[in-house]
Amino acid sequence: MYSPNGSDDNRVLAGLGADDAGRLRARLRPVRLEYRQCLEGAHRPITTVYFPLRGLVSVVAISANRRHETEVGVIGCEGMTGLATVLGAKTSPFNTFVQMEGDGLCLGAGELIQLLDESTSLRFALLRYVNVFTVQMTETALASAKGNVVQRLARWLLLAHDRAAGDDLRLTHEFISVMLGVRRAGVTVALHELSARGLIAITRKSIAIKSRSGLEAICDGLYGMAERRSARSLGPEVRAQSEG
Repeated sequence: MYSPNGSDDNRVLAGLGADDAGRLRARLRPVRLEYRQCLEGAHRPITTVYFPLRGLVSVVAISANRRHETEVGVIGCEGMTGLATVLGAKTSPFNTFVQMEGDGLCLGAGELIQLLDESTSLRFALLRYVNVFTVQMTETALASAKGNVVQRLARWLLLAHDRAAGDDLRLTHEFISVMLGVRRAGVTVALHELSARGLIAITRKSIAIKSRSGLEAICDGLYGMAERRSARSLGPEVRAQSEG
């Protein structure tokens, strides 16, 4: 449940100066993030901006004919939705929805625009996160173009683990295949390879992370660029990068 200091659980909000934090706290409302809840629809007006405290939000690109989709980024307690609003746009080309339920804080997009007009320092602070998210999207594109299925899966599991409350991720093979844009059979083979190496443990509805360092080694440099940028721009890492 939200408390007056609840915003400290979100790294974007926690990194604000006292004046800007005060302005935002006066407008923020607690919100439950429900599984599969759509927070932003592609090409539809953004009405609400969310700052997750717990949970995982997926940003998904869709083709013009709506026949193809793939995840291009994830947002957790390190970030916020509504980045197009920060950049001066009213809509986003992406679908944004909750993949792991949790809770957060929110305010109206119009309220945020007003606050950005009133405070240059707030705009610059939120633009720092826009930069971090752009780096994450770039790294996702690099992984999709150059990484194999096992490497891409290992990277995605690390991203999810960074934003999860524990080591168990409630994910299905079908869901992961949609997020990675690969066939379900390929995801199953890749999961079993990571399991055989002792890096994860698989159950029917969840995946337990056993070795972060092993997953990072599998990624071969395709994970970590956005996390390092985030640490420099927003403060300490979401999760200690240590052996699980």
